[in-house]
Amino acid sequence: MTKDTIFTLTGKCALDNILDANRQWAQAMHRSQPQLFPTNGQGQDPHTLFIGCSDSRYNEDCLGVLPGEIFTLKTVANICHTDDHSLLATLEFAILNLKVNRIILCGHTDCGGIKTCLLGRESIKESCPHLYEHLDDIEDLVESHESELNQLDNICSKSKLMSHRNVERQLQRLLQIPVVQDALRNSNQDHEFNIFGLVYNVDSGLVDVVREVYGNQQK
Repeated sequence: MTKDTIFTLTGKCALDNILDANRQWAQAMHRSQPQLFPTNGQGQDPHTLFIGCSDSRYNEDCLGVLPGEIFTLKTVANICHTDDHSLLATLEFAILNLKVNRIILCGHTDCGGIKTCLLGRESIKESCPHLYEHLDDIEDLVESHESELNQLDNICSKSKLMSHRNVERQLQRLLQIPVVQDALRNSNQDHEFNIFGLVYNVDSGLVDVVREVYGNQQK
């Protein structure tokens, strides 16, 4: 960490700085959790699949977990297309091989993908054509909630509303995927399987609950 930032590294750091930061992290982790690396060296046994946005300000660490507890997939705006092979492969591996007990789909406030669509996606069409296309889903989400958005008077409120609506939308997509449906249907006392939709607040570190799905019962 340098004196003018709270962060460990900066864009100007050299590889030596990165390696030194890694050594310090590993040493600190070993002191606080001496069994962690020997345990993880024997294989992984995560209890949760965390699906989130690629945003740098949050990840599964917001749940207070250690390395080895969470299997993770991050995409821009935590979009879950039912034909996305990366998503489908992650779900299959997590549910069928790792046998996780839950999926946490976690969006966040101040999402760049959502704000881009709220402010006008056309501005990135030429410079970021793949991102432009990826955000089709968010564009549709914004258009479908136009009446709700018109009742709000600032971009922060609109963005937070869309973060919640986006989690609802993407969680509903997950429920359409056969491997997820099977896991919910087969949930029992010996191996429970749940899905939680959350929104992480970047300005507080706390999460809001958007939706809970327990086995075949949806709340």
